[in-house]
Amino acid sequence: MSKKDVLQRSDIEDIVARFYAVTLKDPIVGFIFTDVAQINLEHHLPIIVNFWSDVVFKEHNYSGNTLQKHIDVHRKMSLRTGHFTRWLFLFNKAVEEFHSGENARLMMSRAELVAKSIAAALVNGKRADMNLVL
Repeated sequence: MSKKDVLQRSDIEDIVARFYAVTLKDPIVGFIFTDVAQINLEHHLPIIVNFWSDVVFKEHNYSGNTLQKHIDVHRKMSLRTGHFTRWLFLFNKAVEEFHSGENARLMMSRAELVAKSIAAALVNGKRADMNLVL
């Protein structure tokens, strides 16, 4: 099967849905979403799709505060660099399963930037110094 780039919002919806289907069951980070953050997927998925649609298609629909959400979770449970590494691995896997191309690379590049930025903010490090090993 040949892979296509991320070309429309429905591609992002599919990536995000597949990512969460795997991530919520993941033995390393799943409990953070289900038990600690207690995310409501019905509410959460459209927000995350808006975020990624803004990244890829410049839609300007996302209005959340990504860092604050992670700070709130970090107050409940200390998030570590390894959690972000696992999140990034699972996200990249969801993107790469069916997609390749400029927008797919943009999503994975931005995901790494987000993971490093939030991890650095939570552990008082510098983003440039964060080495997330996949």
